[in-house]
This record gives sequence, structure tokens and C-alpha cells, in this order.
Amino acid sequence: MVKMKKSFLLLPLLLMLLVSVNGPVFASYEKVYDEAGLFSEEERADINTQAIALSEQTEMDIVIVTTNDSQGKPSSDYALDFYDEHGFGYEDSLDGVMYLLNMEEREVYIFTRDKGTDYIDAGRVEELLDVVYPPLGDENYRESVQFFLDEVESMMASGPPVYETGDRSDAGYAYTEDGISDESSLSMVEKLGIYLLISLALGGIVIGIMMMGNRGRSTVNARTYLQDNSFAVTKKRDQHYNTIVTQQKIQQNNNSGGSSISGGGGGIGGGGRKF
Repeated sequence: MVKMKKSFLLLPLLLMLLVSVNGPVFASYEKVYDEAGLFSEEERADINTQAIALSEQTEMDIVIVTTNDSQGKPSSDYALDFYDEHGFGYEDSLDGVMYLLNMEEREVYIFTRDKGTDYIDAGRVEELLDVVYPPLGDENYRESVQFFLDEVESMMASGPPVYETGDRSDAGYAYTEDGISDESSLSMVEKLGIYLLISLALGGIVIGIMMMGNRGRSTVNARTYLQDNSFAVTKKRDQHYNTIVTQQKIQQNNNSGGSSISGGGGGIGGGGRKF
């Protein structure tokens, strides 16, 4: 009987210990920070569940933040500070994407970090803004967030962005849908013809210059007005000039000046749009 009473006394202590240990773990699964109070409790819980699932699926932290007070900062700075202060990222990385509704500035902002930046570059940020922006005009914030989650899932599933081949500027190659093709092999005959014409033109120019130079050459020189053996050197003298070499020690300044810029983490990106 005494043993049973002791067990009942220990049970509340064990529960308190379990809650205290797992508290931070549960807190790490909070993905919605609705400081502006734009969502109902049911909406917030639903968004949070979807964001957790998407975070595990993409191996990035997917976070939704709303605020009425951006502390006088632009949305980009507020998003970066909020991300760092809350230690967002997937496992040991900083990988993630944040959807920010800055109600003070009436701006929606997409913030990306590391892997998020690799997959959602500037072009895709604009695509995301195109998708999430329209519902905001009708104050349909829940729908805008839903579009954000769906579009991020689609972008991550499609892999990193593939850039237009026209953006490549490597000389000597043409970029096609089938890959890289050697442009020179396609126009070899034309290039040989051009080289032959250039060679003939250069040869004609050189020959013309030589003919013009020989046509008007003068035969008068210094010996024309000087009789043979009429000039002789009768005296030689060597003159030596003193050379003075001076040495001066150049002082070297070992205190080099300059500035360095240091940054940590990795890629940071994003973009916003007023509504």
C-alpha cells in the first residue's frame, strides 16, 4: 500500500519532467506566428499542420509570420532579424522560406535562406508574389497563405530553377534544347571562305605598299657630297666622368590599412510587394 502511494506521488513529478524536457521540442514545431491576429485559431492550427508537413517534405523550415509592428525596419530587414532571432532552419542548417505579412507597411514579403534561395531564386520569388498577391486586396489572408504553401511545394518538387539558354554567353557554342552544340562545325565552309578573302585582301595591301615605296626611292645619300678619303680622324681622347651613387633607406610602413566585410551563413534572398 505504501509503495502504491509513492508511485502516485512520483507520477505528477514524472509528467512535469516530461513536459519540461519536451517543451522546446514542441515549440520547434510552431510554424505560424500570427502577431497581427489575421487568422482564427482553427485557421492557424490548419496552416501550422500544413507547414510542418511541408517542412519535413522539403527539408526546409517553412514559416508564416504576420505583424502590425515592423519596428521601423523595411520588410527585408525585419524578416531576416525575425528568422535569426527565432533560430529557424531545418535541423542543423539555416534552410528555409518565410512568408511575411507586414500589415504596418501593407506589404507581403517572401524571405529565403540557403537551400530556400537555391530553389526559389529571384525569378521564382516574383512568381510566388504573383500567386499570393491577388487575395490580399480582398483581405483574404488565409487563401493567400494557402497559395504560398501550394506554390512552394510545387517549386520544390520541380527542383532548382533551370536558367534560359539564351543567358549563356560562352563563345564558340550554341545552346539548344538538346544541349551544347559546336557552332564552328556548322559553318566551317563559310568561315574558310571568309579567311581566304581576308588573306587575299591583306596580301594585296602589303604588295601595294611595297610597290609605292620602291617607285619614289631617292638615290642621294651622304656619300654623294663627300669625296673618298677626304675626311680622317686625327686625334682620339677618352673622357671619364665620375659617377656618384647615393643610397637612401626607404622606410616601410608595416601598418597596412583597409577594411573587410564579413558575413555568415549563406545565401539570403527575397522580395516583396505592397498591397
